Amino acid sequence: MEPEAQIAAARPGFRYWKRVLISLLLLPFLGFVLSNLLLSSPWVRHWMAEKIERKTGLETTIGNVSWSPWAGLQINQLKLHQPAELRTTLPVPLASIATFQITPVWRAWLRGKFEVRSVSLDTPQLTLPLELLVHLAQAAHPAQPTPPQVAAATPAPPQVSQNLPPSPPPSPPPAVIRPSTPTGWIHLKNASLTLLSPTARQPIFAAKAISGSLPIAGDAAQSTLRIGGISCAGRSLAADFPAHFDWQPPFLTLRPLTFTIHEMKTTLALRLAMFSNFPLQISLAIPAQALPEMALPRDGKTHAESLAVNAAFRGLLLAPTTWQADCLVQALRPAVVFGPHEAKFDRGSAITVLRGGQLSCLDARLIGDELSILGNATLLANGSTAAACRLVSTPERLGGIVTAIFPNSSPPALTPLSTPQRAAFDLAAFGNFQHLYLQLGKDGPLLNLISPPAHP
Repeated sequence: MEPEAQIAAARPGFRYWKRVLISLLLLPFLGFVLSNLLLSSPWVRHWMAEKIERKTGLETTIGNVSWSPWAGLQINQLKLHQPAELRTTLPVPLASIATFQITPVWRAWLRGKFEVRSVSLDTPQLTLPLELLVHLAQAAHPAQPTPPQVAAATPAPPQVSQNLPPSPPPSPPPAVIRPSTPTGWIHLKNASLTLLSPTARQPIFAAKAISGSLPIAGDAAQSTLRIGGISCAGRSLAADFPAHFDWQPPFLTLRPLTFTIHEMKTTLALRLAMFSNFPLQISLAIPAQALPEMALPRDGKTHAESLAVNAAFRGLLLAPTTWQADCLVQALRPAVVFGPHEAKFDRGSAITVLRGGQLSCLDARLIGDELSILGNATLLANGSTAAACRLVSTPERLGGIVTAIFPNSSPPALTPLSTPQRAAFDLAAFGNFQHLYLQLGKDGPLLNLISPPAHP
């Protein structure tokens, strides 16, 4: 007889305990398989989608869910859809992620603490409609500061004995030493961000092909993101450049990033704090340099001997009413070309500010001997906008400019000035994101600049 058979014959319970041991070894595997089957069931996916909907207020769909001890929790085809009122004109989801993976700290989870080692996002696409940002600005209200309470009577200061020695200066508090903790990461693969309006033909802003890792918790670290491209209004601004980040808890800082926008050297800096509402600071600077020829709407062109831009943003990322921004643009000898007409100016400037959900161009001007242009504009949080622009030149030159820009319009209605050698042509724009109208001249005809496009 074989030795194993002899042992089994000598010990009748050997086969029983062998089966028990095999069952105990198979039990974790069976539990792993059954738990993944349960996670992929429609009931669990619907339950998880409802939890996300209650947190975000957006309709959510989930493809399937799985987990493993080595990879953590994985959600595939996660989609947060646009608000119902925007879905008819913008069918693209607000956020879609091909694979959302969470790698937890299992020891912390066993102790009842939710700790995450890393979050991985494969092909996350964020599509933000401008109308949604306007809605958030309308819904948010700045907190009113509580007036300080004034005491009814101020008590007299205590009398200090002159015989007592002076008190020693207070000692500084001991430095707080944080225990070392593993760095927490967000891993991005082929991410994209798009800001658009359903009524616009081109995205207002787009960043694509973003890949890399960002440290967001734990010990200090450094990382690099690779950005495939950035565009504005359909025009490419920069392509394929790295962005280097430093993490010093609780601040994530973008090292000054230098790239080119329309062949112009540009510097961008950013700092984000990882606590309540995420305080954010952004600064952008284009030092004075020549502006190469750049295309304008209606086949126009512009260039300048020198252009300088300084812009800054600050506020709480999740509280739009705290957002504040300032932008100053200065140009030397700019020129604008429309067809055979070229307007040259001595200087130009524009001052734009954002306060309390209101974006205002306080003053914009191009000053020249033959033609001057003055204007201002305001965009309110509810989407309403208004702008005014005045062109000052000779009546003959104004007529040629208006005909070149608006070839199908009637003869311009000019506003006379104090001298007959000069006249003004006034433009007024007003409306909202759905309908924007432009009035040509004082009491002149109206043009509909924006109308909702038809979607298939």
